[in-house]
Amino acid sequence: MSYATLAELKDALSVASTDTSSDTYLQAALDATDQLINNWCERPAGFVATSQTRYYTAQASDLCMVDDFVSITTLATDDAGDGTYSTVWSATDYVKMPRNAAVDGEPYDRLELNNQITRTFPVVKNGVKLIANFGYASSVPAAVKAAALTQCGAIWFSRSAPSGVVGSADLGGIMRLSRALHPEAQVLLEPYRKRNGLAV
Repeated sequence: MSYATLAELKDALSVASTDTSSDTYLQAALDATDQLINNWCERPAGFVATSQTRYYTAQASDLCMVDDFVSITTLATDDAGDGTYSTVWSATDYVKMPRNAAVDGEPYDRLELNNQITRTFPVVKNGVKLIANFGYASSVPAAVKAAALTQCGAIWFSRSAPSGVVGSADLGGIMRLSRALHPEAQVLLEPYRKRNGLAV
């Protein structure tokens, strides 16, 4: 699922809903923009939570940093270092952090031990296996959707931009299109940007 729908993009570009001549191109732009946003924000799991299996290396015996997630299905560890992940943890063995994430509408991004147990995370490479709903939330944040529409608009208008330049002096100025994420999209996405993708 794209962060913005084809119908939303066509409306933003003032393309008639009945005009389907560019639908394939526009959908490709939407799909490519999703990946561009994920990469720029350092969120490999994206923003819409989906069930995935990912592997992590614990930072300490009581701490494992992970990618954004909303809920956990299974946490298992490879205590013997043999790649079998035979130790399956109970939901009461660990604490999803930050504790107030759900209240604040944010994802969790790390696991800490419950102080009442003696079990520890194995500090071995890829020693933690996590099956969870990875992503930011169950729905796309408004700023992310707006950034997707902005970026797709830049892609759309670049088709008619000779040498990467749009506009004219007569129309109030010119702008050179960037090879990077659109500046307005960057502003919208800055609060969501991370710089520590962790899954292998």
